[in-house]
Amino acid sequence: MTRSSAMRAAYALTGLNDPSMGDERERDVILRSYSFALVLAMFLGFLASILLAVVGLGLWSIVPIFVVGIPSWAAIWFAAKEGVDLVALLDKASKSRTRLVWAGTFGFILLWGGALSFHILMGNPLVDIRIDIGDDAGLGPVLGGGIGAVVGLVAAIVALKARSRKTQRQLAAADDD
Repeated sequence: MTRSSAMRAAYALTGLNDPSMGDERERDVILRSYSFALVLAMFLGFLASILLAVVGLGLWSIVPIFVVGIPSWAAIWFAAKEGVDLVALLDKASKSRTRLVWAGTFGFILLWGGALSFHILMGNPLVDIRIDIGDDAGLGPVLGGGIGAVVGLVAAIVALKARSRKTQRQLAAADDD
């Protein structure tokens, strides 16, 4: 099988074909541990963005959100290159896991948005630790960045829901055959 240079690089980076992956059981444990680490890193990135918003660095709080999104998009890309529709598989997630993910997502949005909104409306952060990062960027970029992040998140949710409905229709059509 011929792989693109990007996929060869991905395989080299992950070491999936390396002897260090061990036997089948060890490989399974290694991949599960990396999955756990990835999810933990994403939640820590969200926590970092909340903390930055709480101390009044609203514009900088957007950076961790984008950074934690990169592994998710990379996973979707990698799976697609291997012929697996990761987004479609999300439709098979248990209801309890789906509720947990959505509760965490909305909890993050509420905490992050609340800290940003407080700073924007009151003119001072929830916790003022007197950080001087140079010239004051002003309210416009912070507000624009926050609105852009929310619009991007809503667009991603709408796209995932549309994809989910399409997958559900395809699964229903396949069941009818």
